[in-house]
Amino acid sequence: MSSALILVDLQNDFLPGGALAVPHGNEVISIANQLQPFFHLVVATQDWHPSDHGSFASQHPGHRIGDIIKLGELPQVLWPDHCVQGSMGSELSPLLHTNSITQVFPKGTERQLDSYSGFFDNGGEHETGLGRYLISRKITDVYVLGLATDYCVRATALDSYRLGFRTWLIEDACRGVELQSGDCSAAIAEMKQAGVQCVTSDRWLAEQRDSVNFRERKKRSGGKFINIMQTGRWEYAERSNAKAVVVIVALTEEDEIVFIEQYREPIGKRCVELPAGLVGDGEEDEGEDLSEAVRRELREETGYAADRVTFLAASSSSAGLTNEVAHVYLAEGLRRVETGGGVDGELIQTHLVRRDQVDDWLAQRRDEGLDIAMSLYAALWLAQSLLAQR
Repeated sequence: MSSALILVDLQNDFLPGGALAVPHGNEVISIANQLQPFFHLVVATQDWHPSDHGSFASQHPGHRIGDIIKLGELPQVLWPDHCVQGSMGSELSPLLHTNSITQVFPKGTERQLDSYSGFFDNGGEHETGLGRYLISRKITDVYVLGLATDYCVRATALDSYRLGFRTWLIEDACRGVELQSGDCSAAIAEMKQAGVQCVTSDRWLAEQRDSVNFRERKKRSGGKFINIMQTGRWEYAERSNAKAVVVIVALTEEDEIVFIEQYREPIGKRCVELPAGLVGDGEEDEGEDLSEAVRRELREETGYAADRVTFLAASSSSAGLTNEVAHVYLAEGLRRVETGGGVDGELIQTHLVRRDQVDDWLAQRRDEGLDIAMSLYAALWLAQSLLAQR
């Protein structure tokens, strides 16, 4: 089973302040953003009208917004000018997360033919390409949300079901125009009668999260230090000898930051980093806590001991690649007790850089061709934020 989420017309003109604002239409955006990560495929539809589109009341002297006329052979509700091609009103909401959207399907592009459905024009003759696209991606289940319940959402859901997709309306993620009181409830009843199922976003999200939590984890392959795991469709790396790392912003009494430099085989070059290491990765270190790991790694890599260590933050180091969590600490009251350099031939070099010269020093090292670890910037920001409050 492969599922697709269709985001119907989440455009500026349909949001508060827009030319054809759907009441409370903005409330849909946050729900759409929450749902997107759980779908195999996310697509969007977009009203894309020429400036003289036949559905605009402005094109029919003597008629008003809300009047119903004949456009060609079809009844047509007259609307204010909206979603004109290339206009700000036609653009997707800037609050909508769009990184997951693989394709946007324009509709209503012909002057004398409107298109409520994301699949076909109102006459059912001309395709937008959405149906063929979903079929080509082997989609079986379609979920629909957006604006407006009683027009474009309704038409899109009905056509989805008619084309053979198992179709769900995410009911709380839609808002309606309601030209006549009861239009939305009538549209939902029509969809249900046709075979479209209804679900709420919170219930659906709870089911997805439960299914993720209870999926079987499988080890695909592994070595001495890293395993490749699979949970559902996700493959990711997992430390076989530790579950966490510590990253250390070490600050000397002279207001210098302690950096390390070492060769990193995966990228084939030397890398500037902060002192860091695994928690409990050696037999003798089993059961050590995070602060103990901070002191041990700092001493092994740089030769410095710290009088004080302060926890700053913890977060995933690369959430799509590994389940590893990095714990960032500030180490102060430093004193040199060993030579450092790391263990097992790591050949770590230590650099002391004044805090007010860090940006220039890192830029120089980058120009010399060294890699700068991304975690370094995040950890420095956290430390600088704390220090600025003192």
